[in-house]
Amino acid sequence: MEIDHIFIFSANQGQEGDQLLDFGLTEGSSRVHPGQGTTNRKFYFENFFLEILYVINKQEIISELTAPTHLWERSQFRETKPLCTESA
Repeated sequence: MEIDHIFIFSANQGQEGDQLLDFGLTEGSSRVHPGQGTTNRKFYFENFFLEILYVINKQEIISELTAPTHLWERSQFRETKPLCTESA
């Protein structure tokens, strides 16, 4: 298995990226995800990137098209339970 990126949701418009910049990482490109209701900040490594994702359009992220991805629920991580849990 090869992982090319991991995304984390931000509850404060990607400001966590500022801490990564202060740590010495270099920020790469960012983009808006049309129809998905999100935008990002990306930090690249040799064969991997970390994506900080945040909501910019609630109507798009809660749409029927986006609903199967559970992005809205994931973006509300402070208010919702995790989608999967470890069994004991």
